[in-house]
Amino acid sequence: MRNLEDSLKGLDHHYIEMLKYLSRNFDANLAMLENAKFDSTLYGESKIMEDSINAFEVKIKEDCIITIARFQPAAKNLRKLVMIINSVRVIERMGDLLKANLKIIRDIEKKSPTLAIELTNMVYPVAKKIKDIYDLYVKSFIENDTSTLYDILYLDEEIDTIMKNNDIKFLELMKLTPDNIDGGSLLILLDKKFERLSDHIVHLVTDLIYILKGENMRKMELISRTED
Repeated sequence: MRNLEDSLKGLDHHYIEMLKYLSRNFDANLAMLENAKFDSTLYGESKIMEDSINAFEVKIKEDCIITIARFQPAAKNLRKLVMIINSVRVIERMGDLLKANLKIIRDIEKKSPTLAIELTNMVYPVAKKIKDIYDLYVKSFIENDTSTLYDILYLDEEIDTIMKNNDIKFLELMKLTPDNIDGGSLLILLDKKFERLSDHIVHLVTDLIYILKGENMRKMELISRTED
């Protein structure tokens, strides 16, 4: 690390690579949901992707700490380094969730094959929307563009509405026959994990807004709740 600028460029490069690995895990989820079928090859690839994500988390955190200690960056760059440390932790958690989703898809296929079609009908559309939101975040980070970040916050509310409707449908399926209880419960669990992924993307977005514009959205939300 010859200077601060080189260090920041290197961190950006590693961070974007980490985001790409997570994107591939998203794609593995979408492929299995679309086909309503567990794929052992994709699962193996997902495990490799997760290992790479974990390695990048350690590397990026270490580089951020070294950069802070060596160059003592001013406010904006310091803010970016701190937020990147937080963001890689969130991305690592997202990787864990995406791998866990694949096991749930496998269990639904085995335990409730008659409900496996709902992976395509109900879960896939919302999972695709969440992946699209994630892609918008990645694009915003690469291009240092805040124009779409606030839109993502609105789209997350749309995801919440779809999730609630899905839960109602899954509960209705469970009431039809006891044979649907295990599968319906797993479908609800899978939906909840995708909802967590959406929430994590919102955290990434608020961190990026803070990096690019200095607006602490979490602090603003806390103040708003206190005033209410």
